[in-house]
Amino acid sequence: VFPDKHLCPCEDEYPPLPAYQADSEPEKKEVFIIKVKGLPWSCSAQDLLQFFSECRIRDGVKGIHLTVDRLGRPSGRAFIEMEHEADVGKALEKHRQYLGPRYVEVYEVTNSDAETILRNALQAPADDCVVRLRGLPFTCAEADVAQFFSGLDIMENGITLITDYRGRRSGDAFVQFSSQESASQALQRDREVIGNRYIEVFRSSSSEILSSWRRRTSSASPQTTVPPHYVHMRGLPFQVSGEDIVKFFSPLVVSKILIECGPDGKPSGEAEVYFSCHQDAVAAMSKDRMYIGETVGET
Repeated sequence: VFPDKHLCPCEDEYPPLPAYQADSEPEKKEVFIIKVKGLPWSCSAQDLLQFFSECRIRDGVKGIHLTVDRLGRPSGRAFIEMEHEADVGKALEKHRQYLGPRYVEVYEVTNSDAETILRNALQAPADDCVVRLRGLPFTCAEADVAQFFSGLDIMENGITLITDYRGRRSGDAFVQFSSQESASQALQRDREVIGNRYIEVFRSSSSEILSSWRRRTSSASPQTTVPPHYVHMRGLPFQVSGEDIVKFFSPLVVSKILIECGPDGKPSGEAEVYFSCHQDAVAAMSKDRMYIGETVGET
């Protein structure tokens, strides 16, 4: 009986072993990720932080990973790291609720996919601190963009104003910042104003700057080095169609029509009309201040 008493204390020292087994479980349950779909293109990490304000997001803004497509454009999706399974449950309650003008879909990511998604997100280049601007006034200069982002650290020569193959401003620009923090703060200036126009700001990448440059240089082929024959129209009815413009210039033969729209997607009342030869473009100028519908068209 006495030796049994010595055995008891020894057996009491072994029960902690299952505790090691319990400690290993949190490693598997450590990552909790949700997937969000249908985001507005201008959505920022700060917007998502506010949208999921009732949830504990791991490392705050750093735990929000907005994805882009192969061209570096926003994909409308994001993966968000949560602190606990309970936070995932709260996030799922946001399914089909509205974020700005669009409702978003929220899904839980399975543990088998979570590690791969998280690893890919963490492998994203940390120095690619680029945003894209859309809706800039055509008269906008680099100094205006720098003023728009005053207080943020823009890299030297980090502003790229996009032009078309004729060298005209397109209303878009890329801005590269010296840190992720500045780039994130830049996204919060979405829909602020330059002049009388609101500006859209969304995530981009160095690769998109390069692809934009390649598109511009490739469009400057030998065929396009000769100035195209076109006239610019303004004062058009907002409901004007390409067919209306073709009839307006008849019997001249129109080869292409570009009806311009503002950043809200609505027609601006301006258009460019292309002709196959210089003589037709000159003849089109005789239509200046003639009527399309009840509106005077200027060429």
